[in-house]
Amino acid sequence: MGIGATSTRLTGSERRARILAAAAEAFAERGYHAASVGQVAEGAGITKPVVYDHFPSKRKLFVELMESAREELSARAAEAMGGDAPLEDRLRVGVTAFFTYVEEHPSTAKVLFTPPTGEPELLDAARRVQAEATASIAALLAAERDLLPGVRDRRRRLELFGEFLKQGVHGLAIWWSDHPRVPRRALVDATMDLLWSGLRSHLASRSS
Repeated sequence: MGIGATSTRLTGSERRARILAAAAEAFAERGYHAASVGQVAEGAGITKPVVYDHFPSKRKLFVELMESAREELSARAAEAMGGDAPLEDRLRVGVTAFFTYVEEHPSTAKVLFTPPTGEPELLDAARRVQAEATASIAALLAAERDLLPGVRDRRRRLELFGEFLKQGVHGLAIWWSDHPRVPRRALVDATMDLLWSGLRSHLASRSS
């Protein structure tokens, strides 16, 4: 039986979300090449033509899965960083939101963090998605005016910080899939130990 199979008629957006969820399971379990659109359709509890109504190809489905995951993670990070709490507290909320997403959507996370090999177009799409994720993190850091104030190459420095942070949490997420008994809090604490000890030394004195 497919994901949440039901006789209730789904809206287009609900059907699309169900297809993406089934695709995440299929791609994470079998890999891009071995997973078929028919298997995705079966997992979603719909017919194969319906999948093609929403996604013209398996490649497009895979790319949109990566994009939707990146958008959700970026939205969670923006929400966490948008409050009035001290920066350290907001960063912890953001890091917690990331690992919560990984815990709730392990298959989608696996697809996002480990793109397939041997498919140049997919690899280009994965690089673009990851570059957009780095840019999103860098923009959130750039909004913190007390971070690296007056530094000439501030934008580039923050882009490097964003890339380092992104790659670090992605690596921990992959490690976590092999060590599922480790509690989420342990990963959040480890990330904050490194992240905050590095960033706080670059804050203006009035906010440190």
